[in-house]
Amino acid sequence: MPVLIVAINALAIVVCWRCLEEVLPAHFDLDGNPDGTMPRMALLLYPVIEVMVCLTGYLIALKKQRLSCALVVLTSGLCLVLLSSAMVALTYGTMPAFMLAEPVILLATIVGCVFSIVKSREKNR
Repeated sequence: MPVLIVAINALAIVVCWRCLEEVLPAHFDLDGNPDGTMPRMALLLYPVIEVMVCLTGYLIALKKQRLSCALVVLTSGLCLVLLSSAMVALTYGTMPAFMLAEPVILLATIVGCVFSIVKSREKNR
């Protein structure tokens, strides 16, 4: 799942690259008005950060000798948050659903992690 999310993010950036301005809106107020900017090149960091998150999760899983469901949920959630942020920048904030996605994804990630940790502990008993 995390690899798919990283690929979607990278593909969206590549497809939209030529039509993007050099300076993109990066932060928006509650009314949806941009109140911060970032250079277009900063978008290239999103997939890089996502790959780093995925690799970190994978290395932790290798050290533990098993791939924990909670770790997959966590890396997927973090990558989805970054994907949502990239989509906000790519759409110039014209799609408020992307802005609302971040808190929803974070909440789902927390619930998913807690659920998988509880299930894992029940199995170990």
